[in-house]
Amino acid sequence: MAALNLHLLDARGTLTDINQWLRTALSRTHQIAGSLMALSPLDVVVKAGTHVIPEKGHLGYAAEAGVIYLTVDPASPVLRDNADASLERMFAHELHHAARWQGPGYEKTLGESLVSEGLAGHFALQVCGGSPEPWEQLGACEIQPYIATAQTQWSRSDHDHAAWFFGSAGLPKWLGYSLGFRLVGRFLSEHPGSRASDLAQLDAEAFRSALG
Repeated sequence: MAALNLHLLDARGTLTDINQWLRTALSRTHQIAGSLMALSPLDVVVKAGTHVIPEKGHLGYAAEAGVIYLTVDPASPVLRDNADASLERMFAHELHHAARWQGPGYEKTLGESLVSEGLAGHFALQVCGGSPEPWEQLGACEIQPYIATAQTQWSRSDHDHAAWFFGSAGLPKWLGYSLGFRLVGRFLSEHPGSRASDLAQLDAEAFRSALG
């Protein structure tokens, strides 16, 4: 099992009450993920803060190989409720990003961003079960009008990432997450036996035909 170094930034005691819970949940999720997919040694930096997803009470960010940054809001009741293993699901998602950084990377192009997010979403389901996240569940009628644009911009490195994934410039909020989840789901259905854990190193171009 690859090394996991947890760094909880707690000099001021902001994480003291949930320190052990965080360590247990993150370590357990890392162990399950590592049984499904090859993981490289990893540093995970956890800090308290309020810049989180309001519906979750936490936020994850894997911006490079070997490091994941997590922010948790100890005052958030939804963090403490941890409905549907929300924290574990988020961490599994970021673990797949970290694994993908070891290969093709994350977001040089729109296509790579869509595939990376879709794979991470499906990997979270593989690790934790449950249902897709709210941002992965836009309906086909909301996604379909933008398929042709996604095809056109697939290989472009000057795409507006914020617009595609968080909504602006006329694009629906969460479009990129839902479109990525949908295209990876279609790829998996077209390749029986494949799992998100098997595909962390696969180039995004292999998924393009599943865009629709």
